[in-house]
Amino acid sequence: MLRTVTFVCLVLCWALAAADPRERLDRFAAGLDALSGTFHQVIFDEDGFIVEESHGTLKFMAPDRFRWDYAEPFPQQLVADGERLWHFDESLDQVTVRDQPDAAESPLLVLTRPELLDRFYRIEASGRDDELHFAPRDEGGDFERASLRFENDTPVLLLLVDRLVGQTTRLELSDIRRNPELDPADFRFEPPPGVDVLEGY
Repeated sequence: MLRTVTFVCLVLCWALAAADPRERLDRFAAGLDALSGTFHQVIFDEDGFIVEESHGTLKFMAPDRFRWDYAEPFPQQLVADGERLWHFDESLDQVTVRDQPDAAESPLLVLTRPELLDRFYRIEASGRDDELHFAPRDEGGDFERASLRFENDTPVLLLLVDRLVGQTTRLELSDIRRNPELDPADFRFEPPPGVDVLEGY
């Protein structure tokens, strides 16, 4: 889940008017301060059967803070505060925390420094004016390929194909708002009293 979320955070932000994919990212990153929305996530196995389905809300604040709140079926929170990445699983009453990934590991961080993008990803037009295809340059990475579709200059659908197990993650996005006013406190996490906290995972 953690690697899916960090990968998705970059992709959510490619939604300006029709242009070369790299120009779109440069233009969006230049004025991006915050992002919010809701998501519906479905994970399929290599045979096309549903493995997991969930939904929730997402928030992003430049340059490197984000938050994903999974509401169903298992309430969870993923919070990146700029230094550490926290994962709270309410059903397990457990928090895991580790250093926030650097730009080489997390496309979220590449978002705020577009000049690093070409070092880690290959971005190509799909032949459609509403869809982008891209893949990590590192063939040993977690994801084999991905695509982003948008409507009216807003991202609405993201597909990620996992290299290791052949799963496909389908992420439907809605209520996307660019540069909303967000509370910085949303990106600070304090473990609830009594929960187990595991470091370095």
